Amino acid sequence: MVLSEQISSEEQQISKVLISIICLYGNDGLPLELVESEFENYCGFPIPWRKFGAETLKSWLITLPHIYLVVDRFNNEVLIEQSPKSMHIKDLILKQKQAHHKSQTFLNRKLCPYATGHGEYNQEYKMKNRLECQNLPEGSFIHTSINNVIVNDPDRYEKFEELESMLPLFYKHQALGDDFFLDIADSKLGYYVPDKGPKECGLCIAGQTISKLSEKIRGAVILAPRVVVMIGFQDLIDGQNISTMITDLRQLIMELKKKNTRITLITLIPSPKLPKVRRFEIRMDIFNRAIIDYASDPILKCNIIDMNTIFIKETEKFKKDFDRFKKVTKNDPYKVFSDYGRKIFLNALKSCLKEQIEYGH
Repeated sequence: MVLSEQISSEEQQISKVLISIICLYGNDGLPLELVESEFENYCGFPIPWRKFGAETLKSWLITLPHIYLVVDRFNNEVLIEQSPKSMHIKDLILKQKQAHHKSQTFLNRKLCPYATGHGEYNQEYKMKNRLECQNLPEGSFIHTSINNVIVNDPDRYEKFEELESMLPLFYKHQALGDDFFLDIADSKLGYYVPDKGPKECGLCIAGQTISKLSEKIRGAVILAPRVVVMIGFQDLIDGQNISTMITDLRQLIMELKKKNTRITLITLIPSPKLPKVRRFEIRMDIFNRAIIDYASDPILKCNIIDMNTIFIKETEKFKKDFDRFKKVTKNDPYKVFSDYGRKIFLNALKSCLKEQIEYGH
């Protein structure tokens, strides 16, 4: 490229015409193969590039100011225009767009009485509607196999229900418990939790107590060879005596041992469903210590994941509240995590269970 004053006035005139044609093509640029035909279409005569002492059109074009020959993503050679004036105009347009976006965002937050300073409510609401497939366009799905006699074979469905009873599976372990596992199963792992009726998936049931889970285990026809158990929240909420909780836990472990399954117990972590009262914190601490004791129990030894310590360390590390839990709502009573909380929980669960499998614990 040379400066404008170093080329002839005729070349400058043609250069301005070419820049106008390139601008008409927008950000994609003008394909090199179309330069001559486009120029002749607009001007009525061909580009006299030979007159300017060039051996080829391409060798002449690259000498023009503010016109550049580049290769696009499809490996085609195209001409683009980059002049100080055009760059200044583009910067002004970009700043105007950004200012408009900021003002529009501020206006939306001001108009929405539920919007927080970080747009948290809006984002959560939009994501919820999108992820739960609400308000789908009419005709976007067609059900054709309902009441199909051939598909609805009772024997096949009986076998399927037996296998389904072992869900949810977390890293080769059948999960047994209450709201926390149910939240993870539905929100992160895509297991089916019915919208109507009891909130449950396999033996993970919202609001399930330790004794209720023992009954379920006692009547279970099939159980996975490895299980991971997190239970006791509902007992705490109901004000159950801590001695009864510890006794019920031992009974639960004995029932699981009868099924010849390898057991991993998880300590309880704070929940917004649990009142912020000192006596509840003390009971949870005692119950968690009872869980950890099963790592060295001479008769009913179990693997242990101290999730409570993991979450406490996470809080101390970052010195701030990451809103690990979302407020419990009437529509989704088992939703007890924020997305960050689910991430911490799943990462810890995966690491611990994977290590247990690899080392045969």
